[in-house]
Amino acid sequence: MEETKCLVLAQNRQGSEYNDFIGKYYHFPKKYKKILSQSGLEFVYYEPPKKGKGVYFGHGKIGKVFADKKEAEHYFAEILEYKPFTEGVPLKNSNGDVRESGPGYNPRNSVRIITHEILDGICLDGGILLSFNADAHLIKVLGEELIASEVVGVLELVKNAYDANASVCKVRIENIPNLLPFNRDEYTYQELQGPVIVIEDDGVGMNRETIENGWLRPASTIKTESKDLLKLQKEKAAREGKLKVYESLVSELKKKYGGRIPLGEKGVGRFATHRLGRSVIIKTKTKDVDYEYILKIDWDKFENHEDRHVDLDEIGFGLYRQKPSRNYGKRNSGTQIIIYGGRTNYELTKDRIAEINRSLLKLKSPSSGKAPKSFEVLFECPQVVDLEQSIEQEFNAIFSLDALVDENGKAEITLDFTPPKSVPLPDETIEKNNYDLRQLNNHYWADNTDVRKPRCGPFFLHIDIWYRAKPWIDGLHIKEFTKYLDNFGGISIFRDGLNVFPAEWGAQVDWLTLSKRHIKKGKNLSYYNMIGNLEIEQTKNLELIDKTDRQGLLDNAAFRDLQDLVRTIVRTAEIEFIGKREKYEQLTKGLIREPRVLGSAAQKGALLVDNIIKRYDVAEDALEILSDFGKSNEREENLVNLKDSLKNLRKSLDVMQGVQDTLTEQAGFGLAIAVSVHEIAKITSNFYNGVTHLLKSGKIDTEKLEELQSSSRSLNTEMKRFGPLRAIRNEKPTKFPILKCIRFCKRVFENKLSEAQIELLVLSKSKVKVFARYGAVNQVISNLIDNSVYWLDDKHIKERVILIKIFENERRILIADSGPDIDSSIRPYLFEPGYSLKVPQSGLGLYICKYYMRGMGGDIYEASVRDRTHELHGAQFILDFSRVKEGG
Repeated sequence: MEETKCLVLAQNRQGSEYNDFIGKYYHFPKKYKKILSQSGLEFVYYEPPKKGKGVYFGHGKIGKVFADKKEAEHYFAEILEYKPFTEGVPLKNSNGDVRESGPGYNPRNSVRIITHEILDGICLDGGILLSFNADAHLIKVLGEELIASEVVGVLELVKNAYDANASVCKVRIENIPNLLPFNRDEYTYQELQGPVIVIEDDGVGMNRETIENGWLRPASTIKTESKDLLKLQKEKAAREGKLKVYESLVSELKKKYGGRIPLGEKGVGRFATHRLGRSVIIKTKTKDVDYEYILKIDWDKFENHEDRHVDLDEIGFGLYRQKPSRNYGKRNSGTQIIIYGGRTNYELTKDRIAEINRSLLKLKSPSSGKAPKSFEVLFECPQVVDLEQSIEQEFNAIFSLDALVDENGKAEITLDFTPPKSVPLPDETIEKNNYDLRQLNNHYWADNTDVRKPRCGPFFLHIDIWYRAKPWIDGLHIKEFTKYLDNFGGISIFRDGLNVFPAEWGAQVDWLTLSKRHIKKGKNLSYYNMIGNLEIEQTKNLELIDKTDRQGLLDNAAFRDLQDLVRTIVRTAEIEFIGKREKYEQLTKGLIREPRVLGSAAQKGALLVDNIIKRYDVAEDALEILSDFGKSNEREENLVNLKDSLKNLRKSLDVMQGVQDTLTEQAGFGLAIAVSVHEIAKITSNFYNGVTHLLKSGKIDTEKLEELQSSSRSLNTEMKRFGPLRAIRNEKPTKFPILKCIRFCKRVFENKLSEAQIELLVLSKSKVKVFARYGAVNQVISNLIDNSVYWLDDKHIKERVILIKIFENERRILIADSGPDIDSSIRPYLFEPGYSLKVPQSGLGLYICKYYMRGMGGDIYEASVRDRTHELHGAQFILDFSRVKEGG
């Protein structure tokens, strides 16, 4: 294989006798014409020492060669892709050898041949200056591949009209090849290859400078400069305490942009025209000229260059002016974009047209006062005649939630419950004022010694929620409505009143993890139960940034904060959503949920049948109550079979109750030992690290061995604590003082209390004794302490206290803490399984406490006003042992 030739071009940077333009043209005599006529050769410049520094100083490629018309026998070579060196490279290397080598080397020649290896070495020693170059293929990436769908593409161009301060944007799609043909005379652009998409507005229009430096410049900063300025000024105003200055800047920017802040952030939305068709015609006019600009782009010119690299700026299009081709209205300005030719494999269908129409109908916020009143979008497609004209909800929401969240994550929440008349439950309004949404996920919001401020900024959230079955919704179009919820349910995000993240997109990516939670527990809320709108403003939510593909918001810290706050709001509604449904079922179905109660009913049924057989003439059946039990000679046998079946049902239910008891006790043991397991994990980790250190060092380290011995003792202590926490069913009740359990549980939580800086106070040395299972009482107390520790682990709470007080005469225990009080939304369901506001959610702890207390004859309930200690304002529970035996 022949080695690639490269060149050295002698070039004086000062005092040259030739008409050179460094980096542009190389002037040379005829004798070098043959070698320089080989287009595309790489070269390095060399400055001879006679008039310069004797160094190589740049790299480029040879382009076209043409004659010098002023000087005979001389020529010019075009210089392409010139790149200077960071520093000059001397003729000789560090060993004193001339870098150029070979039998033909002659320093007197102005043009010399070198190998590619030598050229590379010179370039790298000189620190050749490189820069990014955009390939023509970038257009396809920004258009067809970045814009996810035709819907996204149309929405992007409509939002561009909004940014241009348009009052109306008209979208028309015609001449779609794969749909039923329409009267061609009705087509506006009959001569263009379909489908034809026309997006027309009455905005400010574009002049030559805006077209050149904005529309034709990918990722231009024309729109983003205002947002960058807002970010800087808001940070400065916050530091200096001058927010009024920032508000003044916002007013000035809105005035500049006709009352709006531009939505565009990336500078690539215009390339949606590439996604929507193979060609585009842009007609635009500003109010200060009497003509319109016209730019025609053939996107195919940016593709099919497999033989060589083509830079983006190598492909050009002519910009012309012409007389206005349409009426530009009162404003005498605007832009019209005509896209045609379509894309292979991206055919427009009737369903896709309906989706575009629906997206445009949902573009503006449904909240009064939030949607921009001075912006209207009109859509038409002559080939599809039955398009929706508006989005309406036929069924009234069962729950309607409004939440106004401030910049500190505190919310004013109103939840209205309005059941239909067919549901025997009263209307109800639940309000939460100054509700700190961060308190339910303390670890996420912790910031050293304090609770950090949300980075997402303030927002407003409205959600309508439905149960998806009768009698909650009833009417002619239930199926259609539930299908609509299936396809479009969820929460849309609106920025300045325009939809930037439709609900269906959010549901597809499960942005609030509602689908994941619904899979785990089917009674939880999911996207297909709701339609909501989340309202943000550009000037207040600067860190919430659109994704480049325009399908949602960038997954940054601000967006994750927003997710957590919205999830918390949804969960407050979910508690009521689950509770009201269960209350309705209890009222209407009369279900017996406890196997033990159902077993008792089966036993009584068996006794009743036995009495009928013994005391009633079954064959005669004078009262005619046994007609369903066969003929007279069959009735007694059938009744005996029924009696046996009821007895077997009782036995089956006893087995089911046993399984339920076992599962409950196993769950209780799992919750109770969680603290010890956490401590054991830390101890074993330290033990492993210590052993690893000894093995690596290969030496006997007395201090390290003592640490391992201490870890072993700690591990043994933690393992011993497992036993008293286990409440096995065959454990015999024993007589023991309650104080023994309290002290044991305090030792179990000793490390966790210390880490969270919580003080556990036991105010009584009472000798109250009970006759019960020791492990069961330990589980009850440890569950309550664990709950208190969770809610006290909050940087906002400065004084963290758990108080345990024994009322000796009444044989009751008060367990209270200084954390937040029980949330009103969960209070009606405190001891039901599955109800919890903790993260991650469990909802078993208090249910297990109730199970064990009832099992020993006691009870647990929230402390009344009379029983509460008024020094603490958190959750307070009473463990009532008044009916528990004192001895066996």
